[in-house]
Amino acid sequence: MSFADPSKSQPVICPQCSTEVPQVPGRGKVKRYCNPSHGRTWRTRMRSAGWL
Repeated sequence: MSFADPSKSQPVICPQCSTEVPQVPGRGKVKRYCNPSHGRTWRTRMRSAGWL
């Protein structure tokens, strides 16, 4: 991880399925999950485990 490069130019791996998440260049948030259902299931699992 380089602090000199924008965070959207660095590769992001989906924590649910371990695939690389494509980013749209420009302004905006960094996509963390490949689709919304993976983000939802990941948050549900972490919440039930007591992490969130």
